[in-house]
Amino acid sequence: MTLPVSALDQCLESFTAADGSQIKASTQNFNSTGVMALLCQHDRAIFLANMFYAYTLIAALLQELPESWRVSLLYDMACAPQRSLIKWQFMPEWLDHISFGVSIFHAYSHQWVCQLWYHPRKAELWGLSDGEGYLQVKHINQLKQEGVEKWLQE
Repeated sequence: MTLPVSALDQCLESFTAADGSQIKASTQNFNSTGVMALLCQHDRAIFLANMFYAYTLIAALLQELPESWRVSLLYDMACAPQRSLIKWQFMPEWLDHISFGVSIFHAYSHQWVCQLWYHPRKAELWGLSDGEGYLQVKHINQLKQEGVEKWLQE
């Protein structure tokens, strides 16, 4: 069971970060304006990619795991990727294998219905995971340095 797409649309519209028409970071000094990390439950980086390739990270993870496993993903705007998967019927086979949740400190910036549905403290599935482990991954800041970033692209 999932939320209606209309509820997910309403939540998505309230985020500046989700507005692709707004420039939120300078691309003059950096090739990439954001790096996304896929972390394990212990906050260790498994995969890193440009933030525009979030679905590639999910695909890479699912490819490495048995089909019978269910993956739980905590993300600042978890309603956005789930909305896209449902609305555009993109990778429908993923929906049976993924549970989405909003990282705990970002949950309160979502619409109320999103908070009820995606907040990690509203489901036993998440335990005490807060989804904020990426803040602990210190080396991601180094990736923004030009030399290291070019090395990753090669």
